Amino acid sequence: MAAEPERSQLRAVAHAVLRAEAGAVGLGRLCPRCGSSVHGRPVARTGSGGPLQVSISYTAGLVAVAWSRTSRVGVDVERDGPPVDGLDRRGFTRAEALFKAGGGMPTRELDLPDGYVGTLAGVDVSWRLAGPAAPAG
Repeated sequence: MAAEPERSQLRAVAHAVLRAEAGAVGLGRLCPRCGSSVHGRPVARTGSGGPLQVSISYTAGLVAVAWSRTSRVGVDVERDGPPVDGLDRRGFTRAEALFKAGGGMPTRELDLPDGYVGTLAGVDVSWRLAGPAAPAG
């Protein structure tokens, strides 16, 4: 269970990015099926009250945060490695990002540090990397 403390630390970093760069003032999670705030899609409020679509993805040492004011958004990052569910890791991250965005969105591969792969889905999307494995600057 050592991964959970790292995940909670990365979640705190992701929330800080959303506050500083996207103007989020309220952050949480909401499961569309059961209404739980313990799991589910990230939700954010802005100071202006305007909508902010958010997606967050975690992997060892890295968190990717993506947001858009115009469309649903999805992001997925993974450590590079063997296939997952029959898909190479790039294909897997594409499928995950599209799932998070609700499908039907344009996608693009992310420029990530060596050893990581990732995909972004959505329109007019801003994104940032954070965590120990993120490039400085």
